[in-house]
Amino acid sequence: MPMTALIPSPDAVARLRGMPGFARAMRASTASAIGLYRGDRILNALLSDRARALFPHVALYLHFAEQRDGQLGLTVGAMKEMCARLDLCSGGRCEAMLALMRATGLVVSAPNLDRRRRPLVPTDRLIALHRERWGVQFDAMSAVLPAAVAYRASLNDPAFVKTFVLELGRRFIAGLRILDGAPELEPFAERTAGMVILFSLAQGAGPDQPFPPAAPVPFSINGLATRFSVSRKHVLTLLRDAEEKGLLIRGTDAITILPRGREAIERMLATMFLYMAECADVALQEARREGNTVGAVASLSA
Repeated sequence: MPMTALIPSPDAVARLRGMPGFARAMRASTASAIGLYRGDRILNALLSDRARALFPHVALYLHFAEQRDGQLGLTVGAMKEMCARLDLCSGGRCEAMLALMRATGLVVSAPNLDRRRRPLVPTDRLIALHRERWGVQFDAMSAVLPAAVAYRASLNDPAFVKTFVLELGRRFIAGLRILDGAPELEPFAERTAGMVILFSLAQGAGPDQPFPPAAPVPFSINGLATRFSVSRKHVLTLLRDAEEKGLLIRGTDAITILPRGREAIERMLATMFLYMAECADVALQEARREGNTVGAVASLSA
């Protein structure tokens, strides 16, 4: 049976954006994304930021799908096929990325009697890195979605993690894209450090200011380039393109994020929060049925 994309509805996104704690959740989410970002010129040359973020999720999905559904699992061939299917990267770049993940201890070869098949398995380090990334987003989301506290606590449960990964992957493969509700931000997502540069600009306002800020915020081309390991030309081109699309206006030493840009940031983050929360809700309820997790869960309806 073909899978259908389970995309949060516009009404659900609008309701979340209207909640009193939403600005606080956005501020915390974007600050965490900036703090966890690791600029690396080698990785930058291999994959776009979008592909870099999705690649290890795909690896985890293939690994856990084998455990549950008896699929082929995490192999070089399966990764190449999935990367082509999702338009993440070429087969050569996929192999290079897997080699880098092996060299840095994120995946290792698994014993296998069939020499024709060479499975890989994610290490505890890779799973721990994702627990950290999911955890800070659940912390941010808790300002508007109280159930996120239970999701955060459940990250120590392997059964929850497995189902969460599978649900994230299932919906993504079915066609869910966080930027579907904010296509204006596509240029940022496809450019190296694009989203964290945008988030960094939004974070330029003081804690007592609205988020995203309507007032001009200070910026430095050199500062952004150095912070995120990209060239000055890269930052300047990104900002010029965003200005042409009506997302922001550049001044001499300040940038104003225009209403179109602010609304797009809100829609994207609201969609991401709902996507993660709906997947976590499925994982938590399944874990409860298996007796692995205790706690009430608020169902999120779109």
